[in-house]
Amino acid sequence: MLIATLPPVYREELLREIISCDEVGGVRYNTGMVSPLDPEKTLAIVKWLTDNYEKKLWIDLKGRQLRVTHWAVPDLANITLNHEVEISGDAWVLFRDGEKCSVKFAHGNTIYLDPPPRQAVGAGQSINILGKDVTIKGYLTDNDRAYIQAAKKLGIKSFMLSFVESNQDIKDVQAEFGLDPSQNTVPTLDLVLKIESPAGMKFIVETLGWTLGENTLMAARDDLFATIGDDKSMILHYLKEIARQDPGAIVASRLFSGIERDGTLALSDITDIQLMKEFGYKNFMLSDGLCHRKFKEAIVAWKMIW
Repeated sequence: MLIATLPPVYREELLREIISCDEVGGVRYNTGMVSPLDPEKTLAIVKWLTDNYEKKLWIDLKGRQLRVTHWAVPDLANITLNHEVEISGDAWVLFRDGEKCSVKFAHGNTIYLDPPPRQAVGAGQSINILGKDVTIKGYLTDNDRAYIQAAKKLGIKSFMLSFVESNQDIKDVQAEFGLDPSQNTVPTLDLVLKIESPAGMKFIVETLGWTLGENTLMAARDDLFATIGDDKSMILHYLKEIARQDPGAIVASRLFSGIERDGTLALSDITDIQLMKEFGYKNFMLSDGLCHRKFKEAIVAWKMIW
């Protein structure tokens, strides 16, 4: 199955184009995007279209993914996050463009960097904090909770969970939806567990009594590669292990990088898709940037390769 990431709901033409596309079997609404409407009205628009075109819909919750909540000017060197963090010892912030800044202090949900980032840091931007002793407090954000309640009202039960690292993360989502995980008679949610860190890998491989059940794994390659540590070659082992744990796993991010960069299908795009197929992946998800800017080109490439 090919899964596409939806744009903000006010981009009506692109929204309909993606959902109606014959090659797309399912879509993901990323709750990290800004919407001019409240969560219930936002999801109602998406659900009406996905129901109309008979497409699977997942609501992507941000969980413990760290995001900037306010624009930060470089010279001030402090960044406010969506989670409180505790940091002991050396730690670094890794930005999406590869820039790396040392964390000097962390107070609640504010971190102080030295040197400061080269450019202003935008609200909504995701970051990773790398270090031996970094604790992100809590799992669900207030925005996650608002979208869960909106989804419940609309009868949506399919979610993607970012940075899953424990059974408690899953239980937090179930409890917010109003389900009691201890009651076997309670209907379960359809969850995609996004594996984006070594802790997430350890959870799916080593947790005593772990069973996948009705849930699905996702290899979220961008953040998994960023958080993996110094030996980046471990990404191949991790990708193979996720597919081994779940034959129905989804592989996501860094797909069609050539198209996203300059609109041209690259050799690496073709070999990447083929390698993931040989690893056992049958379900692929296209990223925000690719779907929002180069969707038509990506679909043409998908038809040629698949």
